[in-house]
Amino acid sequence: MASQIFRSLAEVRFDPSSVITVGTFDGLHRGHQAIIAELKREAHARQGSATVVTFDPHPQVVLQREDKPPVQILTTTAEKMALLQRAEVERILVIPFTREFSRTASEIFVRDILHRRAGMQAMVIGHDHGFGKNREGDFATLERMGHELGFAVREVPPFEMNGVTLSSTKTREALLSGEITIATHYLGRFYALSGVIARGDERGRRLGFPTANLQPTDANKLIPAHGVYAVWAEVENQPYAAMMNIGIRPTFGKATRTLEVHLLDFSGDLYGAMLTVHFVARLRPEQKFDSPQALMAQLQRDKANAEQALKNENIPAGWHNATRPN
Repeated sequence: MASQIFRSLAEVRFDPSSVITVGTFDGLHRGHQAIIAELKREAHARQGSATVVTFDPHPQVVLQREDKPPVQILTTTAEKMALLQRAEVERILVIPFTREFSRTASEIFVRDILHRRAGMQAMVIGHDHGFGKNREGDFATLERMGHELGFAVREVPPFEMNGVTLSSTKTREALLSGEITIATHYLGRFYALSGVIARGDERGRRLGFPTANLQPTDANKLIPAHGVYAVWAEVENQPYAAMMNIGIRPTFGKATRTLEVHLLDFSGDLYGAMLTVHFVARLRPEQKFDSPQALMAQLQRDKANAEQALKNENIPAGWHNATRPN
């Protein structure tokens, strides 16, 4: 089933059977997935259309304060759309988020946009959902408005894993600490990062490990902790087993962070191509070596460890023609 996607309020079609959930859904982690599953159940029970309302860009990017660290997002809008379509959501409304829109009062948002424009007959929300100007709207607001306007409201309880209430913040913390296994557990899939392959200094080629220098397509996309990783890499719809280094290459006295991907069974020119990596395991933190020879020896060990890690993990969904390491 192909989802209907509306990329502005002007595009959205009125559907009086709409069952709606609203949120940023950054990462679309397992807690978000539980909300989507409840949305679909409610829509099925009401013979309605499961509708997700989200925002582009991430509201925190628009409202970023200069005295705060840059916002790091888990999913770009394109990634989020792909995940929602894979979840078979019937309708997706992407509202362009601006500072002006951020000043919309919660009751106006519910009455004029969700109810009158989108046709909401019922709403499913997470336990901590806040909306409208300064997040002033909450579950009590929705219950009151639902009684007035004639729509139902259902609240989904917190989603816990091993005693942890799952959130986008918890997922970011895991990735920034290099805890890839935990992040995978929270997301229900491997964390992905996409970018264009740019020309680097080709030092890896001289060491016998040619690498693709990855330039992320979104400056706000979260990059995991420095270190060496086992990853599945996709280049022009072709999957490869790979290992990846994130860091400043201290052995060579560098100071600028680079993202370098070595495809384990590939030779050729990839410059200018799009590459997506799916993080499977962190093999080790970044470290400084006494010589290029010591680094080369470690890279051989890293390669063997990456091959082993990828043997033991599932290939990302849809990659039926991927080849596992021998």
